[in-house]
Amino acid sequence: MEVQQATSNGAIPVINAVKSASKTKLRRNLPSLPSAAGANEMSDAVYSCKVDSSPIAWEGLELYSVFSLAADGSYPLVKVTRSKAADLRTGKSRPAGSGRCYRVVF
Repeated sequence: MEVQQATSNGAIPVINAVKSASKTKLRRNLPSLPSAAGANEMSDAVYSCKVDSSPIAWEGLELYSVFSLAADGSYPLVKVTRSKAADLRTGKSRPAGSGRCYRVVF
């Protein structure tokens, strides 16, 4: 019984060990973030902000700008890409593609 080697378009695949050895990434040693033991070690923070009185189009909002969908500035979000916004309370991103929003400045 004869064993056949796998081929692609009639060519025998070549393993490029030299290329993979030269592409090893150097990992930076970054310090870890200090963690809080519990909520009792945290302090309350109150921020005041200014909210535009007229809404602007989503396309007109610059990247990493803080905005709110409500006229009172509640539930602030950050535009992170053309199609996503991140919630400042939860840190989770959500899809957003169009609409009107109120610019928020802290």
